[in-house]
Amino acid sequence: MSAAKTWTRRAFVVTSVAIAGGVAFGYWRYKTPYENPLLASLDDGEQAITPYVLIDKDGITIIAPRAEMGQGVHTTLAAMVAEELDVALSDVRVEHGPASRVYYNAKALEEGLPIASTNTSGLAEGIRDFVDVPARLFGLQITGGSTSTPDAFIRMRKAGAAAREVLLLAAAERLGMNTVSLTTENGAVVTADGKRLPYTELAEEAAQIEVPEDPVLKPSSAWKQLGRPLPRVDMHEKCTGEAEFSVDVRLPGMLYATVKMNPGLGGAMNAFDASAAAAMPGVREILPLEGGVAVVATNTWYAFKAADAIEFDWADAPYPMSTEAQF
Repeated sequence: MSAAKTWTRRAFVVTSVAIAGGVAFGYWRYKTPYENPLLASLDDGEQAITPYVLIDKDGITIIAPRAEMGQGVHTTLAAMVAEELDVALSDVRVEHGPASRVYYNAKALEEGLPIASTNTSGLAEGIRDFVDVPARLFGLQITGGSTSTPDAFIRMRKAGAAAREVLLLAAAERLGMNTVSLTTENGAVVTADGKRLPYTELAEEAAQIEVPEDPVLKPSSAWKQLGRPLPRVDMHEKCTGEAEFSVDVRLPGMLYATVKMNPGLGGAMNAFDASAAAAMPGVREILPLEGGVAVVATNTWYAFKAADAIEFDWADAPYPMSTEAQF
């Protein structure tokens, strides 16, 4: 079969639009996969089947490439992989992925297009398809704009399906059987006579098999987890206070700062008197800024109290201070 006959609609859009725009990215470069970032930091016995699936003797870890900020995205994205991998979400660990271009967010770039989300014309869809090209090339790993789930819906399901396929192939090779006679269930490959080969035992062999680029996904009618209520994977840590946030981080010699700025947005600071504040406990430094100051202290309370003790001569705001005057 000629190469031309194997091109998809997306391939045609990618290449033609890129060249017409004066930037010949090239379909091959667009399709070149990024290296799996998990391979650089594997511990003994760990196998990174895909950038989203890590298996060792103790179980399965699903990598969520978006930041969990209370929106439940680690649960949702992990469930997409778990569904296609045929493993219960309750039986896996979920970790935030490392910084890597492989976790690019195409939907975030698409949201910036001047096209209404309700516009489903051929032109609009073609432009949306093309956005995946610069998104992949730039490799921007972004969390925000309610884009995590729509961006990951196909990609993370494919990651789970691809991992399942190579695990099936690994089992078939070990048993000298055809994959048609094998199924998967609850984290194991199962033979027709009921013999179970856990994924944890097949991971090393599966990691040597080339991961399929376009695995077959389950129809929604076969879903057991997606589309159903699932307990949050971070529920225990959030309820018990074990979850660590940036505000919980403590480093040796760490200092804290707060700022005091002109209450008139954009207004300047004519002068300030920080003599009393500088003598207060824990205060290390008071730094003048454009339109205010920063107070650096050994804890937040000391910084707040010192900032309140500073006397300021604020310049007027660069806009009228009443509704009537603004109108």
